[in-house]
Amino acid sequence: MRRSPNFWLTAALLVLSPACDLGGSDDDTGNSDATGDAPGGDTMGATEGTGGTGPGASEGADDESSGDPVDPGGPMVWVPVGGPCAGSGTNALWFDDANVGFVGCGENADGEGLYTTIDGGTTWESQMRFGEVRVMDIRRGPDGVLYGAGIHQLDGYSVFSIDESDPERLDPRGLYQPGTSAFSAVNQAENVAVTGDGEILIDSLTGTSCAHQPAGGEFTEYESLSEAAIADPDAPGIQVRRILAHDNSFYAVGSLINDPARVHLPSMLPDATFHFQSVELQPETRDGELLDMHIWDSTHMIVAGHDQSERYPLMYLLDGGDPYMVDSWEQIELWDSDLEYEGGYNGIAVDGDVVVGVGEKIPTSQGGFVVHSTDGGRTFVDITPEGAGALSRVFMLGNGELVVAGGGGEMWLYVSE
Repeated sequence: MRRSPNFWLTAALLVLSPACDLGGSDDDTGNSDATGDAPGGDTMGATEGTGGTGPGASEGADDESSGDPVDPGGPMVWVPVGGPCAGSGTNALWFDDANVGFVGCGENADGEGLYTTIDGGTTWESQMRFGEVRVMDIRRGPDGVLYGAGIHQLDGYSVFSIDESDPERLDPRGLYQPGTSAFSAVNQAENVAVTGDGEILIDSLTGTSCAHQPAGGEFTEYESLSEAAIADPDAPGIQVRRILAHDNSFYAVGSLINDPARVHLPSMLPDATFHFQSVELQPETRDGELLDMHIWDSTHMIVAGHDQSERYPLMYLLDGGDPYMVDSWEQIELWDSDLEYEGGYNGIAVDGDVVVGVGEKIPTSQGGFVVHSTDGGRTFVDITPEGAGALSRVFMLGNGELVVAGGGGEMWLYVSE
């Protein structure tokens, strides 16, 4: 990873936790003594299907990892750096490779802007054409285009591509202008998912509406993502928090905080296009929300979020079997890895069998957490940097390195010592 000349001098002064041996005990993983609802949007913080066309990414994918398979090859340290979202949470995080990355801020009144880095997150530059743009999601599609979702507060469009012809001055190009219907318009987009054949699906940050563009077609608005809306346009909508594209189909996770957590799978009805069939993973007596997911393939997925009933990190793993059958999903308890804090996951990142989750503890004064798995998400160790606050996004940079981000400009790099 390319670093500025003074990076390692600065790192030596700023490192707040010791080197972490991922196979070691709590004492040598940088774990704090603390025991422990994400901002809208995926993750980027989250992870999507298969990754874009940037260097190191696999073809036809939008997975939030880049570079080579994870192999730290030596001790790792946490380095705090100044993230660009000083007055807001980090909603969108994307890296093309270990050097070139993008951050979007869109959570609150101070959440405008798109920021870029060419040194792996050590420094960030504001893109002036995005001063009035809330960026809730940013991903590079299988076609090589960088897409964003949110709202351009002056021009009104909520999904855009990013013109990168001048690397010094990126420019948003509107792709979808919301209509006038209060029921179907997507006035603020939360996700933009793009398939390999050119379909685009977006959803509303504040409601259940969506807009779908078929390959080579135009956007059409709908009141609901649910397959029930095919037969009954007035059927209740579903709330999603993260939409992914995989193998020319769409997947999602979500639910409200007072409903059981759900995973949303491609509908098998004959008239379905983008529509979802929902599978409740929690019992009816529980409440929860899933905020992020990763898809290895159609029978191998992982989803993560918050259990709102018992207030602990919620994760389910599908490792073979029928994803439409709830019994195929295995709940993964951090308690089984001797990590007994309350809270929830806000984002995950996956590279092969390595799974990294970030989130927040309860109460919020306990800060955030970073957990690391090398067995596909079955067991975890805590590698939280000492003093970390609530964390919303994580991205793998390759070779075991990570970038994690939260609110108030908090950002950490996990790099080779």
